[in-house]
Amino acid sequence: MIYLLEDDESIRKLVIYALKSQGYDAEGFELPEPFWEALENQLPELILLDIMLPGEDGISILKRIRGNAVTKDIPVIMLTAKNTEYDRVVGLDAGADDYVSKPFGMMELAARVRAMLRRHQRGQTISEYKIG
Repeated sequence: MIYLLEDDESIRKLVIYALKSQGYDAEGFELPEPFWEALENQLPELILLDIMLPGEDGISILKRIRGNAVTKDIPVIMLTAKNTEYDRVVGLDAGADDYVSKPFGMMELAARVRAMLRRHQRGQTISEYKIG
């Protein structure tokens, strides 16, 4: 499952459609509150997160995700219109695993999602070998 927290409806619908057409289960959220509720019920394999959101900004959401023992290892890709070098550094330093600036192409986003999930799965496999 991939969660997308994006307040722009057209972007949210397009990204969810693109992910589903690639065979992923995906759910989109307009606001942080329903996102947090869903996160309590089901942990996603990946989170796509906008920075500029109503109510709670994406950086503070990212810090909450990273500060929680249950969610801290979920990979997060930031999707945002904030595309200066400073903005990218702030997002990455806050704990983002990748940072994609709007506008972005769906093929590139799908490739980044595949790469992130592949790296995350490989990391879990390595950890499992170390434990066993």
